[in-house]
Amino acid sequence: MLGRYVLKEVLWPYGAGVLLFLALLTTDLLTSLSGFLLARGVEAEKVALLVLYRLPWTLNLALPLGLVFAILVGLARLIRQSELKAAYAGGVPPLGLLKPLLLLGLLVGGVVFLNGGFLRPLALERYDALLAKIFYGEGGISGVLRNQVYAPPGLGVYFAEEVRPEGGRTRLYRLRVVRPDGTVYSGEEGIWDERGWSFTGYKVEGSRPQAFQGTLPFPARFTPKESLGSRDPYDAYTLLELKERAKVDPKALFALYRRYSDALGAFLLAWTAAAVGLSLREAPYAFLAIVLLIFGYYVLWTFTAQLARFEAAAWGAFWPNLAYGLLALGLTWRLR
Repeated sequence: MLGRYVLKEVLWPYGAGVLLFLALLTTDLLTSLSGFLLARGVEAEKVALLVLYRLPWTLNLALPLGLVFAILVGLARLIRQSELKAAYAGGVPPLGLLKPLLLLGLLVGGVVFLNGGFLRPLALERYDALLAKIFYGEGGISGVLRNQVYAPPGLGVYFAEEVRPEGGRTRLYRLRVVRPDGTVYSGEEGIWDERGWSFTGYKVEGSRPQAFQGTLPFPARFTPKESLGSRDPYDAYTLLELKERAKVDPKALFALYRRYSDALGAFLLAWTAAAVGLSLREAPYAFLAIVLLIFGYYVLWTFTAQLARFEAAAWGAFWPNLAYGLLALGLTWRLR
């Protein structure tokens, strides 16, 4: 019963916190695009669609941050009204109040995982298409990738000077493949689809070139995408697509781990905020804790992303979780 009461105190500021962060992030988006949108006289309907397609991206940030805000604001009210003191004096252990907040954090983490792994990439793909249409006209942006090298395990090395999406298919130009047995394939043009790389060209075994026409295997469900709506080029991939790309692109491994890290981070942020809130004796400290927890996690989150640009270990995506997990465990031990 008391757990439900604590949840009730947290849920209403949670809605307000999520709306607050959504408003801030949406305002930032519109401010950054306002010059382009006004210069092109974009209709209000298209602007509304841009905001709608961007919503899953903003939700992935607003859901965990709003939860930190809600937990500490809700517990601050209970501290201010001396309700926590009364509960402790009545023999209610702090860990008993922690459990419902952990369940809420676990639920939010699950939503962040599903949203970030599946809904956000699909919405971002539509956002990119609409933004490209606004910027570049009906033809959209070409999305050409140049000098792409892939090394699928056990399949050799695949290279293409250009990878160009055209008419629902992915075309390859001036491609070259070196198989594990040393056989070299080359061609001027080919198609990349579910079967692999299909092209007409030459096959060299030893020193004698031979004509070749066929398909070389390549991991399915991998389609080159670049996002206009995010600084991370991997944001446009669903979780399943990202797993396939990570097989041939080592840099994608960090982005894959970050999908799991973000979901786990939502839970750990909730756990840490709850442990901090239940440890406080004065309500004003709760607002300082909100700033420090959010700022600290953001610094770690950004720092590990910068390390990934220099090919640091992909497991660095979990460093913020490790730091906040240890902090949450320490604070929970003190609550005992």
